[in-house]
Amino acid sequence: MSGYTVNAKLIIMKVAPESITDVHGIMEACDYLAIVRTLEPEAAIVEIIATPDTFAESFEIARVMERRLGAEILHPRTLQVEVPCRR
Repeated sequence: MSGYTVNAKLIIMKVAPESITDVHGIMEACDYLAIVRTLEPEAAIVEIIATPDTFAESFEIARVMERRLGAEILHPRTLQVEVPCRR
């Protein structure tokens, strides 16, 4: 089984524990502009995974969440992700 590599840009955020579902819902409402996953539920750390062409808009949404939800952007970074192909 071979796969392919995707360039992903990541935004790491700290949010209030009760706001984790809000972050997921906001990105879902934005037509899944990026994928959200919870990295550390106890610390309320989430990761927003965007493609290079959706990163700027995803980062802007993260900045709005900082203001509206009191979230804190900890780190944007770039990563190459191996995606397995299923046959």
